[in-house]
Amino acid sequence: MGQIHAVLAWFSVAMFLVRGLAFHFGAGWVMDDRIRTLVFGIDFLLTITGLSLWVLLYLNPFLRDGWLLAKLLALAAYTVCAHLAMGSNKFHLLAYIGSLLLLAYMLGVSITRSPWLGL
Repeated sequence: MGQIHAVLAWFSVAMFLVRGLAFHFGAGWVMDDRIRTLVFGIDFLLTITGLSLWVLLYLNPFLRDGWLLAKLLALAAYTVCAHLAMGSNKFHLLAYIGSLLLLAYMLGVSITRSPWLGL
């Protein structure tokens, strides 16, 4: 399950990176309904596998797994930034960069299992 979650996460990040760059340079396919449906499907499966791991590994973000709470908060902020970056058929570069930074933070938290990235 963990490997499936990781593959879906990398695919989601790659899709966001490619779509953002294509949107920035004016590609018309970025907001196509088929692409948006694919992205939604990947993110839906990513959510299902993440919640499954949460249950299977007995994780508790409120009592002992602070790194997971940090990742969930970063995910919420990423969702807002990503929507601001590309959600209204207009590209916002600062929101896109903020989204990429939040993705990098979530990756770091996932690897180090520390909200402070092991610092």
